[in-house]
Amino acid sequence: MTIASILTVVGFWAMQVFSQLFFKWGSMADSHWLWGFVGGNLSGLCSVFLLMFAYKSMNASIAFGICTGGAFIAVQLALVLLFRSELSLLQWIGVGMTAVGMIMFAAAKRGAF
Repeated sequence: MTIASILTVVGFWAMQVFSQLFFKWGSMADSHWLWGFVGGNLSGLCSVFLLMFAYKSMNASIAFGICTGGAFIAVQLALVLLFRSELSLLQWIGVGMTAVGMIMFAAAKRGAF
């Protein structure tokens, strides 16, 4: 992977995190709703453009797996840290299994099994 590909993937993760944080924040009070909706959708739109760049620079299946899996993990961590969301042990195991699955998916060679 090139540095540009890595930056694209990390940018996708960041935009997905911002999007979900805006949506969560917007859901906390009626006065925040519109700005949460707008901020979440603008961040989400930016992430779609970054996903398209990731598709352009690497295998689309691997790009999708890394981008969406990593975004899921990053969003869970951000929600836990910023909004004090609680995850059960089983949910933490699921987050860890997602990380392992991403690594396996990205590292596997076609036709290895």
